[in-house]
Amino acid sequence: MRVIAPILLGGLLAACASPEQRCVRTAQADLVELDRQIAESERTLARGYRDRPEVAGRTTLHICAWPREPVLFCTQHTPRQPATREAVNVPAEQARLASLRAQRDGIAAAAARAMSACRAG
Repeated sequence: MRVIAPILLGGLLAACASPEQRCVRTAQADLVELDRQIAESERTLARGYRDRPEVAGRTTLHICAWPREPVLFCTQHTPRQPATREAVNVPAEQARLASLRAQRDGIAAAAARAMSACRAG
């Protein structure tokens, strides 16, 4: 039940958004992702290194404190090591950032057109 309730609640909340809101969110998705990449690239250049998350780890299954808990089995993920820092190639990262910024104007214009179409129709 612990797992099902948040999924159902998320589905109900997603259904509450109006069609216009869903259309606007879809229209802005590419622009939001591009802005996230630009901000990440700027942080990387400012620091001089990139944090590479370590996804390796181990998931174990164990018995919870049943009957006090509503579930019998629980999982626990234990990462092997924290994120590692890797040096960044500054000229390549600057070129990547310039490319992302150049793409932003076109994507922002396309998002604005799509949002106005959402509001019109």
